[in-house]
Amino acid sequence: MKRIMLVFLVFIIPVALMAAGNTNLIADQEIEFRASAPGEVAVGQQFRLTFTLNERPDDFQAPDLSDFRILSGPSQSSSSSTRIMNNQVTTTVSYSYSYVLQALEEGEFTIGAATSDADGEKHQTNPIAIRVIPADTTSPRQDKDPDIPDQVPEMPTEKDIFIRAEANNTEPFPGEQVVVTYRLYTRLPVTNYTIEALPGFQGMWSENISRSGQPSSTTTVIDGITYNVAEIRRVAVFPQRTGELRIEPMEVEMQVRMQQTDRQRRPGSFFDDFFRGSPFDSFRTVRHVAASNPLTLRVQPFPESGRPSGFRGTTGHYELSATIQPRQLEVNDAANLTITIEGKGNLRMLEEPPVAFPDNFDVFDPEVKDNFTRSSGGISGSRTFDYLVIPRQTGSFTIPEIQLSFFDPGKKVYVTLSEGPFEISVSGDPATARDREGVQPLARLASDIRFISLDGGTWKPVGYVFFRSFTFYLLLLIPLILLALFIFLMQKHRKFQQDITTQRTRKARNLAGKRLRKANAAMKKGEADAFYDEVFRALWGYVSDKLNIPVSKLNKENVVSRFRDKKVPETLASKFLEGLNTCEFARFAPSGSDIPMGHTYQKAFETIMTLEKELRQ
Repeated sequence: MKRIMLVFLVFIIPVALMAAGNTNLIADQEIEFRASAPGEVAVGQQFRLTFTLNERPDDFQAPDLSDFRILSGPSQSSSSSTRIMNNQVTTTVSYSYSYVLQALEEGEFTIGAATSDADGEKHQTNPIAIRVIPADTTSPRQDKDPDIPDQVPEMPTEKDIFIRAEANNTEPFPGEQVVVTYRLYTRLPVTNYTIEALPGFQGMWSENISRSGQPSSTTTVIDGITYNVAEIRRVAVFPQRTGELRIEPMEVEMQVRMQQTDRQRRPGSFFDDFFRGSPFDSFRTVRHVAASNPLTLRVQPFPESGRPSGFRGTTGHYELSATIQPRQLEVNDAANLTITIEGKGNLRMLEEPPVAFPDNFDVFDPEVKDNFTRSSGGISGSRTFDYLVIPRQTGSFTIPEIQLSFFDPGKKVYVTLSEGPFEISVSGDPATARDREGVQPLARLASDIRFISLDGGTWKPVGYVFFRSFTFYLLLLIPLILLALFIFLMQKHRKFQQDITTQRTRKARNLAGKRLRKANAAMKKGEADAFYDEVFRALWGYVSDKLNIPVSKLNKENVVSRFRDKKVPETLASKFLEGLNTCEFARFAPSGSDIPMGHTYQKAFETIMTLEKELRQ
C-alpha cells in the first residue's frame, strides 16, 4: 500500500502540477521596511536593534540613538531564499542593519524612524517604544520580535567573529621594525572575505609582509569557546617620529554561513514536507563587516648618552663591508668602490654612508642595488652602493675610513662600524695625463656630444603663415566633428539601454549559456538536484527573454503559442517541452530520472542552439 501511495505522489501529482502551467520565477513583493527591538529591557542590559528591508537599499540613515550606548554596529547582512510550491518558483531577499545597544538609565524611550532609499522611493521604519526598568528587577519581560530567534542569532555577534590586531613591540624607537599581525577569530563558517579598509599608519612607513596564498587555520580556546584562527594580514611598520602613534582599525567584509531556525526557513512545498524539508534551507549566507582593534605605539626618543657624531637616525642591526677594485690602475682608468650594508631593519630608507674621495677623482652617483627578503619575522636583506671613480692625476691616494653609525634597539646601544682606509696607486705619464686632463669618461660623452644631424629639415616658402591656412581651419573643425560624433553615439547607446526588450533578446543566449555551464559543473560533481535545477532555469529563462514573455505569463501554453507565431517547427517545440518534463520529473521524483544527465545536458544545449538559429531567421 505504501508503494502504491508513493507512486501516486511521484507520478500523478507532478502531471497535475504541470497541467496547471503557471510558473513564477520571481514573485512581485511589496517593499517593507521595519524595525525590531525588545519592548522592555533592564538598566545595563544589552539588546539588539535591527532594521530589515526586503529590497536592496541605495542609502541608509539610522535614527538618533543617543539615549542608549552603542556597543557595535551598524552590522550589515543580506540573505535570500527560493521557494518552490505548486510549480511556482519564488525568490525573496532581505537586507538588515543591526546595532547592539545598552540601556543607560530607566524610563520610557522612543527610537525614531530610520530612512532608506530603495527602488527610487524613500521608505521609513516604524518608531519603537522601549521601557527601561531598574537593573535589580528579576527576570524582566521582553517583547521580542518574532523574526529574531531565541537561540540562533539573526547575524554574527562579537563573540562569534572578531579580528584582533597584535604588535610584537608597542614601545619601539624611531625607525625600529614593528610587526603587526591581524588574525581572524571565528566559530562560524566564513566562505569568503575581503579587506574593505586598510589600517592607517600615519607617521609610519609600512610594508605588507603577508604570506601568499590561502591563509592556514588553527584552533584556540578563549573563555571556554573554541575559535578557528586565521592570519589574514601581516605588516612591518617603521615609526618615523617619537610620541604616541595610532594604528587605525582594519575593516573586513566577509560572507558568513549561519544556521536558520524553523521560523526563518521558507514554508516549502508539499514535496519538501514529504521528504522532511529542503536541506538547502538549513543555512543562509549573510554579509558581515568586522573591524580590528586599534593599536597605539609609544615611540621612545633615542638616548643622548653615547650618541656618535655621525649618527643619522638609522635603526636596526646591520653589518658593513666595502671593497675597491682595482687598487692599482692607470690614470683616467675607472675603479669601482662597492659598499654593502646587510641586516634587518628599514633597508629602503638607508642612505649611502659619507665617503671623502680625493679631489683629483671624478666620482659618479652610486648605483643602488637592493636584495630584500620578506618573511613572517619582518624585512631583511642588503643594499649595495656601487661608485664609479676615475683618477685624473698620477700618484698615491687614500680614501679615508668609511663609517656607518646606527642604533641597535635590541641592545639599546649605538654601534659604529668602519671599513678602510683604502690605498690607491695611480701610474702613468704625467704629460699624457695632462693632455688627457680634459677628456671625459665615455658615459658622460654620450650625453654631452651629439652626432651631426644629416637631415636637412623641413623648408617652407617665404611668406607662408600657418594662421588662417587650410590646415589651421581643418584642425579647428576636427574637435567639433569628434564632439558631434560622440554625442550621436551616446544618444544611440542610451536608446539601446532603455530598450529593455531588445536587451533581453540579445542577452538570452548568454544567460542560458551561463546556466548550462553551472549545470555542467554540477554534473561533474554528481549533484543531480543542482544539475536539473540549472537546466530547468536555462530552458525557461531562454524562452522568457528571447520571446519577451513576462514572468507572470510564462507557462507551456503561452510558449507553444509563441512558437507557432514564430513558425518554429513542431519537432523543435516538442524537444523543448520534453527537456522541461525531464527536468521536472528528476527534480521532484525521489529516485531521480533514469535518463543520464549527460544526455539531458546535450539535448538542452542542442535545443537552445537550434532555437537560436530558428528565431534569428
